[in-house]
Amino acid sequence: MGSSSSSNLKEKHVVIVGGGYAGVAAANQLRGKCKLTLIDPKECMHHCVGSLRAVVEPGYAKKIFIPYEPAFGESFKRGTVTEIDVATKKVVLDNGEAIHYDYLIIATGTTGGFPGKLGLDMNDVPRAVDMYDDMLQKIKAAESIVVIGGGPVGVELAGEIKTDLADKQVTLIHSKPALIDGPFTESFRKSTYDQLVALGVNVLLDQKVTNLSDLENAEWARCTVETEKENSIKADLVILCVGMKTNTDAYENTLAENMDERGCLIVNQFFQVNGHEIVFAIGDCSSADNEAKMAYKAALHAKTVASNIQNLADGMSLKAYKPPGPMMVVPIGRNGGVMQFGSWVLGSFAARIIKSKDLFTTRFWGEMRQSVPV
Repeated sequence: MGSSSSSNLKEKHVVIVGGGYAGVAAANQLRGKCKLTLIDPKECMHHCVGSLRAVVEPGYAKKIFIPYEPAFGESFKRGTVTEIDVATKKVVLDNGEAIHYDYLIIATGTTGGFPGKLGLDMNDVPRAVDMYDDMLQKIKAAESIVVIGGGPVGVELAGEIKTDLADKQVTLIHSKPALIDGPFTESFRKSTYDQLVALGVNVLLDQKVTNLSDLENAEWARCTVETEKENSIKADLVILCVGMKTNTDAYENTLAENMDERGCLIVNQFFQVNGHEIVFAIGDCSSADNEAKMAYKAALHAKTVASNIQNLADGMSLKAYKPPGPMMVVPIGRNGGVMQFGSWVLGSFAARIIKSKDLFTTRFWGEMRQSVPV
């Protein structure tokens, strides 16, 4: 971005709602180029890519909460957006404060079950760290553990437990015939399955859990898991890795007509919300990249939107987003994993070097201008 274009955006106010991977990436792209406000209810970004290691490795939980203020200073505002008024170009916080914007980026992400995600009401970081530490103690105390859900979170959790606590009896139950949904090859799925089995995970595929509602209220306690194929598995600990949901709280009232059936905001090829030139949606709450929501795609969304906001300020043509081909790295413990890049499938060595060993923890602390706590 040249100096003349930078000056056109300099006096504009860009507000970002949501400080997950997409929101932080957008803030990093726009830092110093405009008046910037990043809003999130928490004081720290939850590095959920590393959250599953926090339930097997003592002390890791403090590494998955990265403070916003050292990264963004006065550009960070802690609060919950309860309303977006597109007519008057402002967002309203839960304390009644209204913040005007020239450009708005909505990056509210998704919610899901613990330990992969934190609930929307969990804004107290010390308490969240205690939750991870408490789950670690529950896993250590359990002899038999059932993980429900064979997507990336369930696969990674089973792998983390069996890698660090090999004596545990771990059963992974998935309702579909193959692990991990999305545009991935049979070779990728088979390698994932084979590595879990090699670790000693009992993998049950194509088996829907029939008493899921009872288990959701069990607080991970000792109980029996029932499947439609009449399997009955007793467990000391049951962990649900299903039920990801779009976080629509900030926009569901004013932008309801722009939401798809999952609550994602419908965007065009420039990430503009339909009918709203200066309102963008990126990351998990965007309709883009529906097949697979991942942190690296959120960063690509952010880069495209930052460029397009600059172009809007300059009166230039916008740049269309080009979705990347299939790419995913699934860690299976700190030593294993599977990676697909395009049509290429790579095994443990590549997965370990790229992601499994560190889970991008050092990278994200660095991007937020801080060092990983010891």
